[in-house]
Amino acid sequence: MSTAYIGIDLHRTVIQICVLDERGERIAEERIRYESLEEGLRAVAVVQRFAPDCRIAVEALGLNRWFVNACLEAGLDVLVCDARKLDLKKLGKKTDRRDAREIARRLWLGDLDRIARTYYPSDEEYGRRKLLRVRHRLVQMRQQTINQLRGMLNAYQIPAPRGVLYTRPSRKRLASVRLPVPELQQAFAALLAVLEGLQGQIDALNRRVRRLPREEARVAVLATTIPGIGPQSAATLLAELGDPKRFPGPRAVAAYAGLVPRVSQSADKAHHGRMTKQGNPELRWILSQWAVRLMKDDPFVRAWALRLRRRVHKNKARMALARRLLVGLWVMLTRGEAFDLRRCLGQV
Repeated sequence: MSTAYIGIDLHRTVIQICVLDERGERIAEERIRYESLEEGLRAVAVVQRFAPDCRIAVEALGLNRWFVNACLEAGLDVLVCDARKLDLKKLGKKTDRRDAREIARRLWLGDLDRIARTYYPSDEEYGRRKLLRVRHRLVQMRQQTINQLRGMLNAYQIPAPRGVLYTRPSRKRLASVRLPVPELQQAFAALLAVLEGLQGQIDALNRRVRRLPREEARVAVLATTIPGIGPQSAATLLAELGDPKRFPGPRAVAAYAGLVPRVSQSADKAHHGRMTKQGNPELRWILSQWAVRLMKDDPFVRAWALRLRRRVHKNKARMALARRLLVGLWVMLTRGEAFDLRRCLGQV
């Protein structure tokens, strides 16, 4: 039986399906509208008609997990591809039918396997990522709320509690603040209520994160043997990296984090610009935080960074350190070697 190549353009309420045969010719197309999971599963039944000799490609979108999981449970061969590398908008007129046809065509050509395949985390990995990412977003929201509270206090030269404002004593003192007009008082109380709620959720997530080293040995190893990181950083690094062995080399893992320069080359001329920042932003953020801590607290790293800062800006030195740390972590996870900070910095 010949192999069928199936392209899926998945939306919140519409699924467009295109099926090509082994010669690249269309043999079936179908458009399914759905409002529930049960109705959406009809698309899985459609592609199952071409099983077992079929391959399916779908874009990596936040709403596709139910579809990919259903296909995997049915034993189907599913490829999840990076939508940014498909460049479907460059083809001119963009419609669901054109997108599904192009995805199927490039699956048939083998382009998706070579340049657009992306990692599909398991539900457990996905849940761990979401836990840590939500914590990070809540911390950012907390800081934004604190900035607004401080702005209102500064406007009337009212002294704020010393130290951070999200601790329980600070929040208690903030509750006693009195502003000159009722509208300001109500706005201040609303912000304080938001801060109370955010801090309660962050405390709950922090308790969950602190249990991770006891539940996963890799988190405990990173948190106890690598300088400059604790349980939250270790868990974030592992969750965002996924399976480290999927990267063929150091350049690939650095590109995944967006820690490689833009390159513009023509004939014998090549220009290397700023970082692409096209990779995983959460991974790049935690690596940056790790680099900042080491540059501040570790004398050996601080001396290395000072030498580098004679030639480049401190931010470039920080990101250069972040890339070296990532490569050192990748070597540790893939080869089973101990993390060596001096080796990361090229001092051995």
